Amino acid sequence: MLEIHEMLDRFELLYPNNEDISDLRKLVLDQNIWSLWRILGKFESTRFVDAMKYLESNNIEFDKDCFSRGQLESKKWLVDTVRDLDVDLGIVYLCGGWYGTLATMIFESSISVDAIRSFDIDPDVVEIAEIFNKPWFIDNWKFKAITQDIHSINYATNSWSMWSSKNNRMSNPITESPNTVINTSCEHITNFDEWYGKIPNGKLVILQSNNYFDVPEHTNCSKSISEFANITPMTTVLYEGELQLEKYTRFMRIGYR
Repeated sequence: MLEIHEMLDRFELLYPNNEDISDLRKLVLDQNIWSLWRILGKFESTRFVDAMKYLESNNIEFDKDCFSRGQLESKKWLVDTVRDLDVDLGIVYLCGGWYGTLATMIFESSISVDAIRSFDIDPDVVEIAEIFNKPWFIDNWKFKAITQDIHSINYATNSWSMWSSKNNRMSNPITESPNTVINTSCEHITNFDEWYGKIPNGKLVILQSNNYFDVPEHTNCSKSISEFANITPMTTVLYEGELQLEKYTRFMRIGYR
């Protein structure tokens, strides 16, 4: 079998001016991370490439699990399903939004959405979420990450403000009524019934959970899709299904509360 460098030699001989082969050589043989960004940038038109390059070049630490196969497959499943349902999300409240990668995927899809607010109790995720979603963050806050416990949100009519470093003051309160509530980590939510009860009837809800009981932080797992349905009653169900992943099964339900 040909060694990798021999294969690259032959491709480079056939295509001497092909920059992709030169970058591939650097990536494979020299482990040059900057070659990776150039290669991905040529073949993938996603904000993730520039965001990852920025995070690496500025030595900004973040949890790489946000790009694990299970995380990405689960979010892609959600985006593909919502696109197929052809529903208008309007203003989205993303609960437990973490780094806002789902928001990026929604914005880059053909899904109709007005704005996404990503709520997380961890203040350290705000900067990274806004790096991943920078084009929409700087577009009149079409995306905004907010540090707040999702149990304290008013899902009927909510108000929030943000600190503006440019003006050195808090912004005027922004009051809005979310059209859609998304929670892809229902397995993490303590007092889940109390949280779900705060969502008014008629709101579009998109919910995911799993049966991965081995993780200590998973305090609200479901054994099956039917068990998940029992704790997430809806007046109208648009979709429910299962996604089999390597270590667990993920459940998803979409419908009107």
